[in-house]
Order: sequence, then structure tokens, then C-alpha cells
Amino acid sequence: MILPTRTALALIALLSSGLAFAQTPAQLEVFEKNARPLFADKCEGCHNGKLKSGGLDFSSTDGIKQAAATGIFGVAADPDKSPILQALGYEARIKMPPQGKLPAEKIAAIREWVAAGAPVPGPALSATETSSTGLRPVAIRGKITDADKQFWAFKPIAHPEPPATPLKDWNNSAIDRFVLANLHKNGLEPAPPATKVTLIRRATFDLTGLPPTEKEINDFVADKSPNAFEKVVDRLLASPRYGERWGRLWLDVMRYADSTGSDEDHRYPHAWRYRDYVVKAFNDDMPYNEFVREQLAGDILAADPNSGVGYQGIVATGFLSLGKKALAQKDLPLKRYDVVDDQIDVTAKAFMGLTVTCARCHDHKFDPIATKDYYAMAAIFASTLSYEKGEDGDPVQTPLAPAGQFETFKKQWTDYIGVERKISRIVDFDSLNKKDRDKQEAQMSAYMLAAYNVYAKSETPDAKLDLQQLAKWVDYLKVKGRPELAKWYAATDANRKQIADQYQEDFRRSAYQYDQNLSWWKTARGSYPNAGKVAGPRPQVDKLQDPFFYAAWIDPHGPTYHSDEERIAALPADQAESVRKMIADRTEMEKTLPTKEVPMAIAVKEGPTMDQHVFLRGDYHNLGDPVERIAPAILRLNAPAPSVATNSGRLELANWIVDPRNPLPARVMANRLWQGHFGDGIVRTPDNFGKLGERPSNPELLDYLATQFVENGWSMKKMHRAIMLSKTYQMSADYDADKKAKDPEDRYLSRFPRQRLSIEEIRDAFLSIGGDLDLTMGGTLDPGVGTDGETSASRISMNPESTNRRSIYLPLRRSNLPTLYMLFDFGDATSPEGHRNPTTVATQALFVMNSPLVNREAKELAERLMKQDMKETKRVEAAYVAILDRRPAPAEIDAGLTYMQNLRHKWNDIDEAKAWQSFCHALMASNEFLYIY
Repeated sequence: MILPTRTALALIALLSSGLAFAQTPAQLEVFEKNARPLFADKCEGCHNGKLKSGGLDFSSTDGIKQAAATGIFGVAADPDKSPILQALGYEARIKMPPQGKLPAEKIAAIREWVAAGAPVPGPALSATETSSTGLRPVAIRGKITDADKQFWAFKPIAHPEPPATPLKDWNNSAIDRFVLANLHKNGLEPAPPATKVTLIRRATFDLTGLPPTEKEINDFVADKSPNAFEKVVDRLLASPRYGERWGRLWLDVMRYADSTGSDEDHRYPHAWRYRDYVVKAFNDDMPYNEFVREQLAGDILAADPNSGVGYQGIVATGFLSLGKKALAQKDLPLKRYDVVDDQIDVTAKAFMGLTVTCARCHDHKFDPIATKDYYAMAAIFASTLSYEKGEDGDPVQTPLAPAGQFETFKKQWTDYIGVERKISRIVDFDSLNKKDRDKQEAQMSAYMLAAYNVYAKSETPDAKLDLQQLAKWVDYLKVKGRPELAKWYAATDANRKQIADQYQEDFRRSAYQYDQNLSWWKTARGSYPNAGKVAGPRPQVDKLQDPFFYAAWIDPHGPTYHSDEERIAALPADQAESVRKMIADRTEMEKTLPTKEVPMAIAVKEGPTMDQHVFLRGDYHNLGDPVERIAPAILRLNAPAPSVATNSGRLELANWIVDPRNPLPARVMANRLWQGHFGDGIVRTPDNFGKLGERPSNPELLDYLATQFVENGWSMKKMHRAIMLSKTYQMSADYDADKKAKDPEDRYLSRFPRQRLSIEEIRDAFLSIGGDLDLTMGGTLDPGVGTDGETSASRISMNPESTNRRSIYLPLRRSNLPTLYMLFDFGDATSPEGHRNPTTVATQALFVMNSPLVNREAKELAERLMKQDMKETKRVEAAYVAILDRRPAPAEIDAGLTYMQNLRHKWNDIDEAKAWQSFCHALMASNEFLYIY
């Protein structure tokens, strides 16, 4: 078909804008939160359906789509060239809005929308039309309609009876009966059972995120008892590795990271305590309702001595406090309400599977969530402190210690550091030493050569140099037997200057590193009373690692050394006496100075109760009706809202969320648990059970699981057990063309869905295979307290290839996530993400081929195999078991032997260790390793 020229040009412009009408819910949320409010507030006055200034109409989605066709929004790949962004930034000839340039954060919001592809909702549906998902947009949310009440997610949880099944083997589990009935309804049959070898690999990765050991495989294969797999599941659920694997999944849901992101990206120095809390909660099988209550109101519960929650409740509120924060934002009310918006977003998505934050500026366009519902929740979180000063200051850091202990601890350190600062104001020993050292460092080579001429050639001292300083160099260099001067002693006249220059460069490098360490230490100590982090002892120079630097500057006999007493003696008598007294006082204080850290948590705490109003169009200057602190109206139909007694209402909100009459929380978490086993949930949009989300593929099964979840005490381990002991979970993943034709996405589970390992599982498995995985649990790998140049380009995330700790324990800096993580679809650690969207790109294969980590672990395994006295066929077999968790077929053994022969033939000089390393590497790069079947 050939399009008319005008139509073709419009289509090209539309496509070039990055605009696509079939958008994901997450993309459309960016439009509703970022673009629509600004267009309504700043643009519609002139660019509306009636005036159409410049031919643009921003008052409707149709108008915005037509504007997109002109190319005004630019392309997602290069948002900086977007015409609308250039106009808003006052960078183009036309500057909008003409009344004045918008604040930077509003321009940034539009940039984020453009970078997302400038998504706009598709064509509006008429009153009688519905989409394939039953979607019907809502223009104005005046009241909750009968249709709203009948929407599946808002209806009470049903208690369906498991249907009868004609297959005898599928009759023991209610889960299987629901699945089988759904399969038969869609003309499908279940796949046969998976082999035991396949099953144990699947289950071990599933529950621990690690591959099984050879012994675990052999024991399971040899166990012929009917409950053999049940014993495997129980063993894996009892493993501490279980909490690490499933805790990591929850960290995605609550958008965990170790820094604030946004403008300055300061560290959250104690974020790791929340991460460890999550791991422990899963390992301990904390009931999910308690898990919810602690994360929303743990600080309130901790204040009640009868709750039994203790300090872990304070740590648990990291769920609310560890989101993105724009610390440099000068508009303080906006700064507060951006955090409130983040807390509403994570609470609604994580626990209720709803997108609520679209209603910050207008009624939700699809779900029955009114703007007043949003601000009713905002009233709860606005009455909660996330910053020490309400809207400003550092994020709240709460001591995990009895009342008064931290204050005493803080005062001792404050007094001690105060004395140090008083001394420094009179005589700053470090600054004076550095000043002298820097001056000498620039001429060190010249001093060394001049000193040699004096003591070895009896020449007259160079008058351009400080004679007193030169004398020190003469005394230092002429002494024989100093190990750090070995090159100097061996030098000749031909290369002496080159060697002196190298000594100077080595001294400079060591001095620079020492200064960096000292600067960090001083800043960390200065912030210690507020950060709760002991900086440790003063940085010391390693005599063995930096022998020349130590001997030249630290040793009292070194040529650049100056003692503190020399500095004091140069002061006026009254100042010298004052400094000596303060040094004596400091020495006494050191004897009782606490060196053990008072543990701290990044948390929230109760603040003054906010008198909250609706903000018209999201503008806090434009107040609408007052609101009470309460949950959204549509959800209160099933679970009446409790009255608010505490300052914020967070505890009441938490109790209401886990009220068994509330239809969403049990469904949402049961769906997340199902998704963790099968790759996709029964609802494939785990964070959105609303009208923009997908419908459940088996609603009866979902309600059954939700019912069982609550009835079994909200136990996650019991849910895992029920799912994994079902025939559904134990099916084969074998491909079947007929099933693929009838159910291309395997929504009905006629076979076990193949799933790629997450990047954490891939990396941890590589380390495990090589025998290098460090299974140390908990703690932090990031010693900083957020004081070492937050915006420095040198402050990057830890390289996952440089440490052997499990991936969950690697610190995450929001503005600089590890490249490896991003390569394998980790996400942005900024917004709740209950489902990662896997991609398959060439760079992933290139990583596995070229990564130093993979090469290193392949070498470790090869060397281990080479040490075993076995035939070559057995070595091939051992490699398969170690990497793919199964024994190879005869044809695979032959292929492996042929591969080795070809390597030897092609590279005559290749040694056996390298050949076996190459073979192991090839298996580690295979699809079979990267996928679970």
C-alpha cells in the first residue's frame, strides 16, 4: 500500500517523535505524572482547542498526538534536541511559556517524558466500546460507579472450590485442579513431568538463586522415596540463601538503592540495615501482614514496649525512606511532597497493586481513584518526617539504642572534635606539614641530586636551595643500608637523575593517596556525631607498602619531617601554652572516648499532623477542599477505614491494608510469589491490578491462593511449598508446536515456562562454579558516610567483577548503577519494579565471552578438574555436572573431546589448562546455563 505524501510525512513525523500509542502502563504513568499536569497548568491557556496558538492544542490527548506529529517533542534517543525542551529551556528563538522560564524540575519532568518516548494514551473509547482488556477511560471522577465496583480487582476475594479433574495424578493439589480446568477450557493438556535432574536445578535456583551441588543432585536422584522432592524443598527453604534470593526480589518492588539519586546522589550510609532486615524477614518466614505493618509503621510499633517489634521496626521503615530524594531542591514544600508522592507510589504498588500517583494533579483517567483519594493518602505521609527538619536537612537517621545513649555518645565526640578544631585554628599541624611537603615535593629530585653532589663529590651546596633542608637530605642519603634507597645506591651518573625523578613521582603518588585518606577521615569524623559512623584510627602510612614515603616524611629522621613540637615552638609563648594545654585535654578525652558505633537506621518518624488540602492541578499554592487521612474510597467498600489515632495515621493505614477483607494485598502478594516461580504472575502486571493492567489468566486460582495465604497465617514459605509441590510446577518445559500455536505466551501453563536467570543469579552462579563465591551474610561493603565528594565523577558504583560477595550485598548508587547490571535488565532502582523486562541483545553474549570474571571462574574450574586424576571423558562429564548440573549424553561427550582435539591441533602451543579453561568457558556461555527449564 502506498500512502498519500501528506499522510506519509505525518506518519514519519509521528514515528520520529518516539510516540507510540500502544504504551506500557509504566510509560503512560510518566505521561500522567510528568506531561499532562504541566500542559494543563502552563500551556492550555493559549494552546487549546479554541485558540490553537501556533497550531498546537495541549488540552486533549488527541491534540497532543497531533502536536507529536509535527515533531515538536523530538526523539527519545536524543531528548536534548527536542524542540519543546529547547523552548522550555529558553534555548531557542521561541521561548515558552512567555511569562517566564519554568523551574528546572518541571523542565526535567518533561525531559523524562520525552526520553521515555513521549507516550500518550491511545484513542479514547466511546461509552459503549471496550478494549481487549475492558478498558474504558474516565473523564471526571464524581462518584464510584457500579461498573467500578464490579471490576475484578475491587471485588471481595471469592472462595472458589477446586474443580473436579479427570486426571487422577492431578487430583491431590487444589492448585493443579485449577490449572488443569483452565487448560482444558482452552483446549490444552499439561506437559509430562520434568526429570529429577531438571527439577532440582529449577528448584535450587528458584529458592536460593544458586546452582545445586553435585552431591545434592546425586542425593536427590538416588532418593526413590515418594517425598524425595518434598525433602529438597524443605531443605532449600531452610537455607539462609533463600532469604537472599527472595529478599532481592522484594528489593526490586520497594526500589532499593544505597544512595538518594536525583541531583546530588548522597549516600544512604545505613541503607544496608534495611536490606539485611528483608533477608532475615524472609528467612524467618515473618508473616506477611507483620512484614507490611513494620515497613509502614515500624517506628510507631517500636515505640510501644508491648509490641515486641523492637529496633527492627525502625529499620523496616527504610521501605518508605530509601526512595529517590532531590536534596538540592530549594522549593521546600515541593521537596516534601515529592517524597510523599514517592511513598504513596511505593505503598500503593507494592501492597495494593495500584497506580495512585497519577491522581496528584487530576482524577485517575482509568481507575476509580480521585484526586481527593490521593491527597487523603498524602495527608498520612506528609505527617511523617523523612528529613530531619521536616522539609530540609539530611534524611532522618535514627539511633538503634536506648534513649539518651546516642546523645551522650554524640556529645563526647562533639566535645572532642571541638577541641581538635580549636587547636587547628591556632596551629593546623597537618596543613603546615602538607604545605612544607608540597613545596619540597616539587623540588625533591633537585634536592636529592644536590645532596649527592655534596656528600659524594664534595661540591659546594646549591645556593638556590634551602641549606637547612639540603643538610637533612645529605644526612638521609649518605647512610648506607636503607632498603628504600636500593635503586639510589645502584645508580650511576648516567641514570641518577632518572632515578631521582622516579623517587619524586613515587613520593607524590603516595602523598596524594595519604592526603585523600586523611581528608576523608577528617570529614567522616566531623560528621560522625550526626552520621553515627566511627571513622576509625587516623590513617597510617604502610612502612612496607610505601617505604620511601614513610622514611622521607613519617620517620622523625626523614628529610621532610617536622614534629608537632617544632610547630608549637614557633608560636608566640601564650599561644604555645594554650595549644599544649588543649593537646593535654584531648589526650585525657581520648581515654574515655567511645569507639564503638551506635547503630543507626535510615528511617522515618512521626511529625506534626498536617492539615492537608487537595492541591489543584498538583500546585501546593492552589488549595482545594480539605481531606481526612484515609485510604482510597473504592477500597473502603470492602474494608472500612479505621479512625486515625496516631499523629500520621501510618499504623492505621498498615492495619487496614492487611485487613483480610481488603481484596488487593493478599492477591497482590500471592501473585508475586507465583511470579517468582513461573516468571510471570497470574496477573502479568504485578504492580498494576487496575484497568491499565492485564487481567488474571486464572482468576479462580488467584483467589484460591490469596485465601490460602491468609488462612495459613500469611506464611510465604507455606505458599512456596504448596506451589512447588504441585504437578504444575514439576512439569517439563519441553517445546510443543501445537501448544505454542494455541497458547503462544504459555499464559495457561501447559508447560513449565523457560526463564532466563537474573543478573544476580548469573553472576553468583559463575562465582559458585569457580569456587570463589563469598557467602558472608549482611553488613556493608561501602565504608563511606556520604562525605567524600558526592557528585565526583570518580565516585562510581562498585564493579561487580571486583568482589566475590553475593550480588545482593553490593552497594547500589542510583546515578551510576553497575554497567553489568544494566546490561542484563536490572532496572533503575528508582521506581517500584515488580517485574523486570528481559531483553536479548548481542552485548550480553559479548560479556560472557570477554568478561574477566567469567574467564577467571572458568580457569578456576579447569584447574580444579586438572588436579583430579581422571580420564578425559570423565573430565568432560565433570565439567557438564559443575556448570549445567547434569551429565552429558554420549554425543555431547564426543563433541567435547572433538573440541579439545581441535584446540590442540589449531594451537600447537596451547597447554592443557588453557584448553580445558576454553571448554568450561564455552559451557558457561551456553543458553542452557543461562536459562531455567
